[in-house]
Amino acid sequence: MANDVLDPIKELDQLRWNSWHAREDAKAKGDDDSVAKLTQLLVEIHDAREDAVFEILGGIAAKLADFTSRLAKIVAWVKSWPFGVSTEHEKQFHDETLPDNDFEDEGPDTAPVEPAPVPAEKVPVVSAAWAENYQTLWDTMTVTDDWQSKAVKIAKDIVSGQAKYAAVVSGTNVPWWFVGIVHSMECGLNFTTHLHNGDPLTDRTQNVPSGRPPVIQGLPIDWVFSARDAITYEKLDKVADWSLPSVLYHWHRYNGINNEYKKRHIPTPYLWSGSQHYIKGKYDLDGHFNPGKPSKQVGAAVLLWALIKIKAVIPGGAGSSAKKKAAAEPPTPIGNPAAAAQHVASLDLDLNGTPFKHLAAELTFPGELEVGSTKQMAVKRVQEWLNLHGFVTSIDSDFGPSTQKQLGRFATANGRPAGSKFDDELWALLTAPLRKALAPIPALPSLEAAVVNVAKQHIAQMPTEVGGNNCGPWVRAYMRGKEGSDWKWCGGFVSLMIEQATRDLGVDIDFKRQVGVDELVDDAKKAGRFIRENEVSTPLLRQSKLSPGYLFVVRGTATNWTHVGIVSSVMPQTFDTLEGNTGGDGGTDGPNARKGNRSYPDRDFIRLL
Repeated sequence: MANDVLDPIKELDQLRWNSWHAREDAKAKGDDDSVAKLTQLLVEIHDAREDAVFEILGGIAAKLADFTSRLAKIVAWVKSWPFGVSTEHEKQFHDETLPDNDFEDEGPDTAPVEPAPVPAEKVPVVSAAWAENYQTLWDTMTVTDDWQSKAVKIAKDIVSGQAKYAAVVSGTNVPWWFVGIVHSMECGLNFTTHLHNGDPLTDRTQNVPSGRPPVIQGLPIDWVFSARDAITYEKLDKVADWSLPSVLYHWHRYNGINNEYKKRHIPTPYLWSGSQHYIKGKYDLDGHFNPGKPSKQVGAAVLLWALIKIKAVIPGGAGSSAKKKAAAEPPTPIGNPAAAAQHVASLDLDLNGTPFKHLAAELTFPGELEVGSTKQMAVKRVQEWLNLHGFVTSIDSDFGPSTQKQLGRFATANGRPAGSKFDDELWALLTAPLRKALAPIPALPSLEAAVVNVAKQHIAQMPTEVGGNNCGPWVRAYMRGKEGSDWKWCGGFVSLMIEQATRDLGVDIDFKRQVGVDELVDDAKKAGRFIRENEVSTPLLRQSKLSPGYLFVVRGTATNWTHVGIVSSVMPQTFDTLEGNTGGDGGTDGPNARKGNRSYPDRDFIRLL
């Protein structure tokens, strides 16, 4: 090129050099406002230089003059600070290599350029070309085997922190799982560090962005308080588009989009580490890119994949409306409301199959409710669960001021604002005990062991009658929707334990569900599974013939049995039990499911197989 063509480019390089050093001085001073302005100026200089090369300097002189004027004002302002700006920068310009960009353009040439942090008033918008690039990378992504278990473990830990993430984004459109993944990427899921950059909460942030939050109330700084500042600082609370491409873009932007990866045709490890898209190349020191060093951190996109795998996030939304939009709009991941319970196993709850279909009525979100709602059964269920959680109100199917007040108190106790509307997450929190009880259990070597573990899982959630004798959601769960004083539920309890165990083991046994104890005994006698008391009359016989997971039945007369439960351990003179519809006195037709201990007289037993 002729010198008159190169001169503007050289001048832009000089401007970039001076601006970069001015920004470093501003960083040292801790002046975030000047750092932001100089960062924006660097981006504009970068754009202008690209224009100069690719558009043959069309109109560059006018733009250069504007940059020169603006730069002069900013540099003069910076020079007025006590530490000044070294004039050595200009002297060294022609003798040194330009510093690497530590801001990025966003990959494709048509992508929007956004510095990090974002100083502009508007929230960045993802261009069509850039969005397609993210979507394509996602659509073609595979997670290598050695990264899958690592990613799933982190995803489970993210679910365990859902309450804090939900508290951070309360009142915004930011998904809780977006914050959870940022927390993993920036802080390693450590709740004693700032979400901004992983600095300790013992003081404001020291690294970029420094001095955050600007206002604090004592030390150490509350994690949720600081995390909310990080969300607003990055203007994530202003984002309206949470489609998959936009989600990936905003994670990328949060980290700072670095041009070095684009130049080397390396998808950023911040998103893609752990997938086949990324092999190696990362910054191992501040400002130093090592092309041979791989990232050991699981990327944000791979963590989203893991959250989808464990069903904490639903890909592309749910329902027919999402399917209709799929062809025209990018998919929008949504959080599984059940994740509010912070219980990973219950996310895999499957209510298909005859033994469990009735439970859909107990667990499916009944829709938004408010004072005066006419959905009586839905209101009754809310009132029942409020009482079971200790927020006592009348169970009258009338959504009145008392129900609203107690629902607000329940919301507050679970990290939600008192005025929270009744939504699917609040419903998931109310019904969390039943969800946890019904969650799949790990595989065990025998059906009997599985039955014991399932029963222990239920009893840990303290199943209790509410609203009357043999009434409430737990009774309906065990009695396939039935409730009332006539519906003694000890048989329904053991039947569901066996059904749930066979579901989780994937086996099918010849065991007929019976809610009547006499019917359970008759079936066992016909199948040769009945063990009379006199067959286990000594400690040796008891140890040889009985096993945890068998059923015990309480004999009222020679031909009548009044109660049934599960044997959890066998001892010489007594056996431990897991039983429903019992009480603290070890009696029958009680209000709870609980652990107990019984002696052998007047007890018979039933094998499962």
